[in-house]
Amino acid sequence: MYNMSIQKTEITVSLGQLLLDPNNYRLNNGEDPINYSVEQIVELQSDIQKKLIRKNISDLESSMLENGFLEIDKIVVREIDNKGDLKKYLVVEGNRRTAAFKSLIINFYDKEADRFRDGFPQSLIDKSSSINVILVNGTEPEIQDYSRRLMGIRHVSGPKQWGAYQSSKLINDMFDSGQEYKEIGALLGMRPKEVQKKHEAYLCFHQMKRDPKYGCFAEPSLFSLFVEASGANKFFKYEWLGWDDDLKEFTHTDNLHRLYDAISQSGTEKPELNNPTVFRSFARNIEIKEVRSQIESGVKFQDVDYDFDLTKRIKRITEFTDFVDNFQDFSREEHDLLLDLRNILDRKFIGWELD
Repeated sequence: MYNMSIQKTEITVSLGQLLLDPNNYRLNNGEDPINYSVEQIVELQSDIQKKLIRKNISDLESSMLENGFLEIDKIVVREIDNKGDLKKYLVVEGNRRTAAFKSLIINFYDKEADRFRDGFPQSLIDKSSSINVILVNGTEPEIQDYSRRLMGIRHVSGPKQWGAYQSSKLINDMFDSGQEYKEIGALLGMRPKEVQKKHEAYLCFHQMKRDPKYGCFAEPSLFSLFVEASGANKFFKYEWLGWDDDLKEFTHTDNLHRLYDAISQSGTEKPELNNPTVFRSFARNIEIKEVRSQIESGVKFQDVDYDFDLTKRIKRITEFTDFVDNFQDFSREEHDLLLDLRNILDRKFIGWELD
């Protein structure tokens, strides 16, 4: 249940007082969060700025140049331990907007001339020293709970959605804080089953990251495949991979490693399972005993031989036998191939007692 004791106050700060969050969900690519000191956060600002720029904030920069820095959705901040005269605030919500504003200031300011270049709006110069933000105060758990709820509303089910991995990480953090799937779903506008699926996908992904052999291949680009694995048919999930609802992990190691082989990029060779559609087909077909035995023996999914139906095999053999029996004018190449076939048959059926 939402804790109403959190305090929210509107304050005015300068752009230089805002620090980008190094644990920003948008930048997370599978790493565990780090408890940074204030000094470390300050030192990391340039790196965080560059990472957010790579996430494409040019749309925000263009909008600010055209329309100014709009405060319809105010930036949300929290206090951090300050040692200097000028207070610093860590951005809870609004890291992309803050990074875009900082980027414009950096790009348009001429250090040698000590002034902004021509064409840079005066309104942005003025706003950089007077930004209205929402300051949240409370205990650490209260602030974390408020932050997660706010980000969930805006970036999981809201208009500015994160990628699947970042959304699932937020769900995992909310679950770890004691919230149930039903409660998380109500907040995020998702069915509890969908919340559970995304959470289990997050846990499956991190199970691979912990694997000594395959952990190095666990990239967020694979995350959509783990979403498929967590929502796959019961046989694939529970029987073949051995999902344990209490441990919340897969327990059939051999089959799990076979799956890791299928989704991992090895050199320039394309992975067997490289998109959700192929993965769904793989999960369905693993229920078929003859397919399963081939997969487990190392046969690649695309090379599986589906001619394991006895009736169909007999029909094919009969058709080929009739063809050979009725056709007389074989070429030299065909003759050699038929000799090869006879040798194969002799080898396969040596010692057989034929009626």
